[in-house]
Amino acid sequence: MDGVELLLAALALGASTGVADATSATVRDAAESFRALVRRRLSGDGQQALRSLDAEGDESGVWQVRLADDLTRAGVDRDEQILRLARDLLAQARAGARTEIGHVDLRGAKGVQVGDSNIQYNTFN
Repeated sequence: MDGVELLLAALALGASTGVADATSATVRDAAESFRALVRRRLSGDGQQALRSLDAEGDESGVWQVRLADDLTRAGVDRDEQILRLARDLLAQARAGARTEIGHVDLRGAKGVQVGDSNIQYNTFN
């Protein structure tokens, strides 16, 4: 993943509805702080692209085209501190997405699901 792709992934974190629900408040706050940091480094087009991301979420993809050029023009894609923060943010989001269930003994079990938010229909004959 190059610098621009890394930044776009980190900026998109928390923008879509599903991600916002799945991430912790800590990750959402960190993502917002990261967007604010990048926003300070950008000029007009990049500012508009970030506003578009905030308003529309990451579904349209229009913001990515506008923002990629401005990130490069502003040199943000070469700023090691911002790139490190982007990597840390994405790692934090991945770690937060994993949940620990603990020890589960399934010996002799039938029709079992382990995890959150599962739906299962069983018919035993």
